[in-house]
Amino acid sequence: MANLAGRLPEGDRNGLAAIAGELVENPEKVHVAIVLLDTLKITSNVDTGDVVPTARLRRIEIIKDAKDGHAMRRLLQREWERRTGKTVLPFELEEEMRLAFGDDEA
Repeated sequence: MANLAGRLPEGDRNGLAAIAGELVENPEKVHVAIVLLDTLKITSNVDTGDVVPTARLRRIEIIKDAKDGHAMRRLLQREWERRTGKTVLPFELEEEMRLAFGDDEA
């Protein structure tokens, strides 16, 4: 288990600012982004022994170029396969990828 800090990077490290209007006008659209993150803090529960890291976003950039998006789709699928050991995407992940990258997998 891991948590995500609720704060975005400041200044030019926050690429979400570039699409703020689009997020308002088209809230259902799925966007592709690259994020850099690290660990902000680690919380330990003395009773259970659970140790939970909280990740901090260091930088976020939105991918707008379709060619880069296709490369990102391949990377996302490859890393999901490595992490899970599965080769067929579950329907919900396939649908998320279709929404983010479009129908064309080329």
